[in-house]
Amino acid sequence: MKKKKRKKKKPERKMAMNPQMNNRVATFFSAGGNVGLTNTVYSVGLALSKLSNAKVGVLSLNAWDDGSDYLIEAKDFLDTLKPRLAGKKLVDNEDFISRFVEIEANSLYVLAGNRNSRLVRNFTEEEAMYLIDRSQEVFDVVLIDAGGHLDNALSAQAVYSAQYKYSLITQQPKVLKRYRQMEEDVLTPLLIEKKNIRFLLNKYQEKSYLLDAKKVAKELDLHDIHTIPFTEDGIISELENRFLYSYPNPKYQPSIEQLAKDIGKDMAVSMKELAPVKKGLFSFGK
Repeated sequence: MKKKKRKKKKPERKMAMNPQMNNRVATFFSAGGNVGLTNTVYSVGLALSKLSNAKVGVLSLNAWDDGSDYLIEAKDFLDTLKPRLAGKKLVDNEDFISRFVEIEANSLYVLAGNRNSRLVRNFTEEEAMYLIDRSQEVFDVVLIDAGGHLDNALSAQAVYSAQYKYSLITQQPKVLKRYRQMEEDVLTPLLIEKKNIRFLLNKYQEKSYLLDAKKVAKELDLHDIHTIPFTEDGIISELENRFLYSYPNPKYQPSIEQLAKDIGKDMAVSMKELAPVKKGLFSFGK
């Protein structure tokens, strides 16, 4: 009898990475759109710039959303910079940083994302990694908005290459379902384990018809979860083109500040001496 040929096992997905320069990158991603991801990333960046002495750079690597709703002064976008990324032509630091919108003088800079839907799948892993590496050379901390669709090189590379990964979810059952699907289709093939992801439960409300933080954690088999309270200022911030953190909300601001402090501590960033933040926010939202 003829021996059956063994099917060759497909190799695991490998992406570009600079192992010596990924310890100052925090990437945020979500399981779908309209969960408040971009505003959360921008707010964490703003909080970190105010609470620390770090120079913070924020990259919008969400290929489907340029993140410019809150960046009315944006002039450069990923799609306009693509030729320079491909040719690795962003070598001058002063020129490179001029491509960002300066939100806080000498402390917070944001680069707008891709506006051209036809280019979504044309960006390469190498281009994304070049942008991330250059950002680390210029900024003390790099925060990345990777969006909710990890089906392209920009978003996937942003998640894969970051040492600190944050997944934004909500209490909506469909968002939890989409996360499980993303875990199966994208995260597992990229060898990204759940234990290396920190989960943020955004727009959190204690309502009888919504899953509470403990039940959400049980649904996804999580050890802990950081709750970010719902605030009515969310819609106002979109209308006024302002980061949500800039509104003085007694529950939302401390939650974002705690998250910013956690990132600063992880990355050994020098923090300013300020009043302590209320404890217990990185919890099940009791």
